Amino acid sequence: MSRTVVITGCASGIGAAAVRRFAEEPGVTIIGVDRNASSDPAVSRTVIGDLSSRAGVEAVAEQITEDIDVLVNNAGVSGTMPWRTVLSINTLAPRDLTQLLLPQFTRDASVVTTASQAGFMWSMNFDLHQKALAVDDWDEALGIYGERGDIDTAAYGLSKEAAIVCTGNFTIAAKALGVRANTVSPGTVDTPLLPSFRESMGAEMIDGASRWAGRHAKPSEIAEGMYFLTSPAASWVNGIDLPIDGGFSPFVYHTYVAPAMGEMMAATAAMGEELATLKAQLAEQNTDAVEEQA
Repeated sequence: MSRTVVITGCASGIGAAAVRRFAEEPGVTIIGVDRNASSDPAVSRTVIGDLSSRAGVEAVAEQITEDIDVLVNNAGVSGTMPWRTVLSINTLAPRDLTQLLLPQFTRDASVVTTASQAGFMWSMNFDLHQKALAVDDWDEALGIYGERGDIDTAAYGLSKEAAIVCTGNFTIAAKALGVRANTVSPGTVDTPLLPSFRESMGAEMIDGASRWAGRHAKPSEIAEGMYFLTSPAASWVNGIDLPIDGGFSPFVYHTYVAPAMGEMMAATAAMGEELATLKAQLAEQNTDAVEEQA
C-alpha cells in the first residue's frame, strides 16, 4: 500500500535528502513543509509556513488534511539564531505539529524527528525538559528554559535534548494507537547549515569531530536512517535515539563522559562513607553522654 509522508524542512539539506530517499518508494505521496517551495518534483506539494510560533504551526497543520503514514520532523535552525527561536523551531514546533496531526495518523504510522549529537546529555537535564514540555503555552515554556544563565549558548543543545525527551514522551502516550516515534542524532553533516554550526559551536569542535570520523556525514546517510526507522523493517523499533555520526558519540562517551561520571560516583561514594563515619561518631558520643548521666 502506498504511503503519505510529511517532511518538514524539505527544501534543503537533510530534508531534501529525505525527500529523495522516500521518493524511491513506489506510489509514495510526499507533502513538504518549508519556508521555501521544494524544487524536487517528487514533492506533491509544499506547505509554505513558519514554524517559529504556535500560530504558524497551527496554520501548517490546517493545510494538511490527508491521512498520514509518516511524519518527518526535520525543520531546524542552528545556535546562531536567538535562543527563543532555536527552542521554538527545534523543540516546540515538532512537539505541537505531531500532536495536531495525530488524528490523521494511520494505524502503524511512524514519526521520526531530527535531534543531534549535541543533545546526547539529555538525561542530565531530564527534569528541566519535562517541566517545560508539560506546558502548552510557548511563552511560559520558553520562560522555563530562559531561567538558565547560559541559555544563549546552551539553547541549541537543550533544544535537541528536548527533542529526544519529547519523543520518548510521545512514544509512551501513543503506544495504544500503534504509532511509533524515534529520533535520529546526526553528527556533523555537509549541509548549507554547516557554516552556522562552525560559528555557533566553534570551528575546532566541528572540524575535530569530522577529523575523528574521517569526514562529515552526507545528508543521504541521515535520510537513510530516517527511512529505516519509518519502514516495516523497524516495526519493533520504538522510542530510540539513533546516532548517525560515524562512531563519534562512543568516542566522546568513553573518552570524556564515562570517566567524568566515574569520578563523580567515586566522590559521592567517598562522601557517603565520610557521612556514615560521622554518624557513627555522633552516635557513640551520644551513648557516652547517656552513660555519664546515668
